[in-house]
Amino acid sequence: MKDIAEGKAAIESRLEPNEAVKSSILCAYNARMYAHFSPYRGILAATDKRLLFYSSLFGSPFYLDIRYESVSSFRHEKGLMIGGDHIVVMNNGEREAFQYFNGCDHLDSFIKAVQKLNRLPEGSIHV
Repeated sequence: MKDIAEGKAAIESRLEPNEAVKSSILCAYNARMYAHFSPYRGILAATDKRLLFYSSLFGSPFYLDIRYESVSSFRHEKGLMIGGDHIVVMNNGEREAFQYFNGCDHLDSFIKAVQKLNRLPEGSIHV
């Protein structure tokens, strides 16, 4: 991903009718590629229907679509080994980890936007 504007445009292009972005953060997603994990730097957006991540690596777009109904846990964690703030989402039993970077919205604003949507199962948000 070249810049934040590219990421926001890519997210906007994937929205469904009547879907709106409520907040977005700049982050890195640790994508599982075969037996290894690769960090994808991109944008995680909270819409009124889902969490949507976009990155572009070597010109190839990468999207991750997480519907709220498939989330069993949404938590904010502090990185113990590598530091920093992380959002960890349990999505259909899979652990999806995002490391927060400054840019776009502040992490606290993003978490509050997700809470305010009230779309995640009761008791699934851990801050």
